[in-house]
Amino acid sequence: MQKKKTIALTYGDPKGIGLEILNKLIAEGSLTEFFSNNDFVIFGSTDLIDIPTNQKAFIQVHNIPNLPEESGAHSFLCLDNAINFCLNLCLSPNNSLAGLVTGPISKERWSQAGHKWTGQTELLGFKSKYSPEMLFVAKDWKVLLLTRHIALKDVVQTLSKHRFESAVLTLKKFLKEKYSLNNPKIALAGLNPHAGDNGEIGTEEIDYLKAWCEELEIEGPFSPDDIWIRSSKDYLRNNKQEFDAYLAPYHDQVLPLIKTITNFEAVNVSIGLPFLRTSPDHGTAFHLVGTGKADCKPFLEAIKLCSELS
Repeated sequence: MQKKKTIALTYGDPKGIGLEILNKLIAEGSLTEFFSNNDFVIFGSTDLIDIPTNQKAFIQVHNIPNLPEESGAHSFLCLDNAINFCLNLCLSPNNSLAGLVTGPISKERWSQAGHKWTGQTELLGFKSKYSPEMLFVAKDWKVLLLTRHIALKDVVQTLSKHRFESAVLTLKKFLKEKYSLNNPKIALAGLNPHAGDNGEIGTEEIDYLKAWCEELEIEGPFSPDDIWIRSSKDYLRNNKQEFDAYLAPYHDQVLPLIKTITNFEAVNVSIGLPFLRTSPDHGTAFHLVGTGKADCKPFLEAIKLCSELS
């Protein structure tokens, strides 16, 4: 009999839609489909989560005492406790951790609470002492960001050869371990419009990006508009992707497209950690709280992928 694995959960900013969505998923019984394989531990306040009696054997709330009312500090402490739990469990001899699923936080409110990290991925890296990569997964469309939460003017300097190699090797390891792809086909989107047009619009592609691709057996760099149009059409038509994974040089080259095309159903996966972390591909959406318009499916997709890959 397969051993049940634990999924740790956070709801993110308690004033955002994450808490509302998680409570709705529980109330509607949406997590019951996972009970044969997974138990759940929610890190937060027992005052904010309502577990029906018939689900208490499968879902428990790890109550964190004295959580502050300020939502940035609140969400930070919940995540901090969840990470500590995951690190302890995944390093134990009888590791029963499936992974961590995190709700959306407000980076601005983290900053207001005195926390320097630009996102949850960065805090995960700091606490685990690993270097996680940000991968977005929607069906078989997988896109890794080579740089994340930095200003556009800093992208070229940040995207060093070491940074590129580290990201590619982490991605290849993940694809081999989780998808049994020993020789994955990976494509790089160019940094400049039309991948520089042979040096007419920028020279990074011919100066070093093409050579880095050849060294690591990556295809490209391709013109960004071309490669993202092709891959998004494959997604929309339910066609098999041309490549097993894609590399985007910077955050907003591709994320607006992914979020629009997939209707926020892509899952943000932190790879390269000692445990799996997934997150829905949307923010706190404070303006939707209490309106009944928040979509539960992205959060459910994040839970589903965590369970499937564990």
